[in-house]
Amino acid sequence: MTIDGKVALVTGGSGGLGSVHCLTLARAGCHVAVAGYTHMDKAEAVAKQIQNLGRNAVAVKMDVAELDDVQAGIKQIEETLGPVEILVNNAASGIVRAATIINTEKKDWDRDLAVNLTGAFNTIKCCMPGMVERGWGRIINISSITGTQGGLGQCSYATTKAGLIGLARTTALEGARKGITCNALVLGIFDAGGFLEVAPEFKERIIKRMPMRRMGDPQEVSNILAFLASEESRFITGETIEVSGGANLFTF
Repeated sequence: MTIDGKVALVTGGSGGLGSVHCLTLARAGCHVAVAGYTHMDKAEAVAKQIQNLGRNAVAVKMDVAELDDVQAGIKQIEETLGPVEILVNNAASGIVRAATIINTEKKDWDRDLAVNLTGAFNTIKCCMPGMVERGWGRIINISSITGTQGGLGQCSYATTKAGLIGLARTTALEGARKGITCNALVLGIFDAGGFLEVAPEFKERIIKRMPMRRMGDPQEVSNILAFLASEESRFITGETIEVSGGANLFTF
């Protein structure tokens, strides 16, 4: 795939699926900015792994919910690696909530929307002008089947993941004639991130509902992400691509 030498920014790149995305893009030839906020030691470790692969990398502390913070982070990336050409909006609040709408605290709702959805708006707002100027860009929003199917006790998370799909389609429209594509990856359950915190009995129930009767391997979604980041995917934009092992299929 034609991706060698491109500069990629992965938000929430310090752990779980984000670190796999960072390493996959590096192996494909990218220089990578690993953006994190609360676990910068992990972000530094991922950046070091990328450097060991022979690619340039930088760990950037960035609260995506704050536009000023994102602008400062983008400036640091540009000074260290160069202009951002590939943007992966992977950051999430990192808190697994289980509360009905009636019992959800307003402050929890506000924080989830600020990080998961406004964060993606902020990074696109900062990175897209340069992509327009250069006539090339790839933006990938990481969504979830919770955003397409709903999630009992996950009103804020489901809302943000649905919102990322609408944001991706609008971004695709605005970038379509400027060499920029934007797509949303809709993820099922993976052996990483928040799903690892689910109670064992619920985890077993969820896996049994899957047609494949297993969780996804993080590399299985990262391979698709790398393709969407490449030149070869240039005619794919505004799409909602589900990577879930058939979670939306009827099974028994």
